[in-house]
Amino acid sequence: MRTYRIVQSTLAVAGALTLVVGATGTASAADTTLRLKRGGHTIGTMTHLDADPDTFRVCDTRADGHGVTGKLYMYTAGWQLKETKEDGGDSGCGYFDYNVVPYVAKYMLKLCWNGPGEVCVKKEFTED
Repeated sequence: MRTYRIVQSTLAVAGALTLVVGATGTASAADTTLRLKRGGHTIGTMTHLDADPDTFRVCDTRADGHGVTGKLYMYTAGWQLKETKEDGGDSGCGYFDYNVVPYVAKYMLKLCWNGPGEVCVKKEFTED
């Protein structure tokens, strides 16, 4: 009878540990989207798709004869440009992959219209 209770207790503890381990998982940041507007219309987007590998999508959303350029910066003793991607003049969006390191650095998305004048928007983010 005593052996039965020890086995029963061991199984109960193992089951509880399985529930705790199964309930915890890797925390990941949600996708981040940046919208560039001009004259009240969205003319481009840049999205960080938070999956492995981290993918960045740059989209020209307005057929105005000018594209958009998306840039990814990382902050380490100042903002450093890591990747650049242009889109415009064709169907679909431009993509690039860059490994965003959690808890290590701050990042910034910057999206600019390639037409005359400076029309840009930027957004800082970190990955937890």
